[in-house]
Amino acid sequence: MTVEYKIKIRTGGRLGSGTDADISVVLVGSVGESERHKLDKRFHNDFEAGKEDVYTIKSQDVGDLLLLRFTNSAGFASDWLLDFAHVTSGDHSWHFPHYRWVLGNSTVEVLEGSAQLPQNVRHVRAVEARRAQLENRQKMYTWRPAVATTGLPGALDISKEKPLPKDELYRNLTEGSYETVIAKTLAALRMGMPLLAKAWNGLVDTIDLFKNLEVPQLAQRWQDDHEFARQAVQGVSPLHITLIPALPEGFPLTDAEVRGLLSPGTTLAQAFEAKRIFLLDFEILDGIPMFHQVNKEGVEERRWAPASRCLLYLEDSRRLRPLAIQLGRDPAKDPVFTPNDPEHDWLAAKIYLRCSEGNTHQMVSHALRTHFVVEPFVVASMRNLSDPHPVYKLMRRHFRYTLAINDGARKGLLDAGGVFDDFIATGGPDKGHIKLGQKGYSRWKLLDNKPRPDFERRGVLDPAILPDYPYRDDALPLWDALEEFVSNVLSHFYKTDADLVNDTEMQAWWKDLTEHGMPVDKLPCAELTRVKDLVDILTTVLYTGSVHHAAVNYLQYEHYAFVPNAPLCMRQPPPTQKGLLKEKDISEMIPSKSQTLWQVAIGRALASFGEDEEFLLNEGGWRETYFHEPEFLAIRERFHDRLRAQLAAVNDRNATREVPYTVLQPNRIPCGITV
Repeated sequence: MTVEYKIKIRTGGRLGSGTDADISVVLVGSVGESERHKLDKRFHNDFEAGKEDVYTIKSQDVGDLLLLRFTNSAGFASDWLLDFAHVTSGDHSWHFPHYRWVLGNSTVEVLEGSAQLPQNVRHVRAVEARRAQLENRQKMYTWRPAVATTGLPGALDISKEKPLPKDELYRNLTEGSYETVIAKTLAALRMGMPLLAKAWNGLVDTIDLFKNLEVPQLAQRWQDDHEFARQAVQGVSPLHITLIPALPEGFPLTDAEVRGLLSPGTTLAQAFEAKRIFLLDFEILDGIPMFHQVNKEGVEERRWAPASRCLLYLEDSRRLRPLAIQLGRDPAKDPVFTPNDPEHDWLAAKIYLRCSEGNTHQMVSHALRTHFVVEPFVVASMRNLSDPHPVYKLMRRHFRYTLAINDGARKGLLDAGGVFDDFIATGGPDKGHIKLGQKGYSRWKLLDNKPRPDFERRGVLDPAILPDYPYRDDALPLWDALEEFVSNVLSHFYKTDADLVNDTEMQAWWKDLTEHGMPVDKLPCAELTRVKDLVDILTTVLYTGSVHHAAVNYLQYEHYAFVPNAPLCMRQPPPTQKGLLKEKDISEMIPSKSQTLWQVAIGRALASFGEDEEFLLNEGGWRETYFHEPEFLAIRERFHDRLRAQLAAVNDRNATREVPYTVLQPNRIPCGITV
């Protein structure tokens, strides 16, 4: 019996997504397959970027559609980005989401898009198609040899011979790639260079760099103690502040040294007893090699980022202020500085502390705890979860561009000769920044990226203890919304734990992840046998790639661009005596002009959104829709309703904040790590 099928096809919207190649299709169903049909309408430019085309095909009835087999003929610029195909025949309809490339001179099978666990697939041909898809992906996505990622999470193997799959590349962005932003920022900075022909003084001259760029708002208040403390709770690295019950070991501080800094009549012991003293501690830098190099002319260059720590005090006004800073761990040679010390001593101590925080932030809070720990989940998913798997459908959108930015960061920032060697204290021939990442990973578990246990561990979950902590107050509702979203989706498929145990694709995912991606002791369970553990893991990964990454990434320009606020290297060792520093000494400590330019450019690039960025709460909805079933669209809408309510709450809080905290607005949090 001959049947008429109507096929609606949408081509991707980015520049270069369309093709002039010949595209043909074979319909494969439960009782057979059609002949190959060329998709071509007379006097019509088929498959243009962002366009939908509809074709009518007459064929013998092939039964329930299982897949569409597209063939792309070779030719100039023939690669084609297929968003989806939708097929109708009479009262029947089938949806085929893809959102990937059909390369020139290739054939691709696009599986029917109904979400299904592998054990519930009934048609042998559909089972074979899922298996074939994964076999092909496993050839495209291979793990980097273990020796190449020693002490770090597993990663995708990328080389000149085996480049990043095109599906993972940035999609012809003309303005939004971070390399483009770096180049444009450096050009804008250099336009102002004639004004800076005199000897460089970073304390004074940095502000002149912003003639052609936006001036970071904190540039006018960066020396203020309350501003220094504010950055601990809503700055670029709000993950360190910890309530402590007593002075840390090796931190010599007396009541006399803090006279006038505590509430009237209050001693240090009483302040600790009242739970009003908090700690920022960058002990992780202890023993990490710092930049040290002698060039061909015999000129030596050294950089410092000490293993410093800082006490913060909660004043009667319920505002934080820095109380004391130690730029090392040895009480015999590392004095404790306080606001009662000479002006330049105290300013230098704050700058060194921010440098310590910055090096820790870049390699641990940011690179390791977001970019690198998410990558194994991307690779394991692409290798083991076929398109119709519900977990693939849930996660794929949130993995877009993560492999691309990680590859770019390794080559451009972290590898030998990369930008970090130019201006980061831990960069250089001894690879201190890599050792810092490895040290951070040795101490890390996935549980550490869950916000509520992290706040509890640091003693700052209770607003009565730390009243003004914008990161906490904005992050927790987002975690709860994500957790509900993930749980609601998975509960439709995993009615019992046995459903997860019998899911061959998820069990292969787990085996692959734990053998090549990260050791099982980094994960919350030894075996993937409970649905609650899967919900927990996937929620943490989604939170890490969206909320956590937004918090530690998108304030980089504001935080780092005015370099004296948070230099990423110091050019002199920390002071060991008080009362000797002058302003000119501090200007010689902070980054050089060249290092300053790089820090501004990198900060601006990494804090930029791409042209095609999609946010958790995206105006007009998400372009890539992997679930098409009404019940899942309803779950997504409930998730977005929660995000809308959270956006309103954030806006209300920001209306009364002296400095608004905007990076965790749901409509400004990208779905994943794209930069």
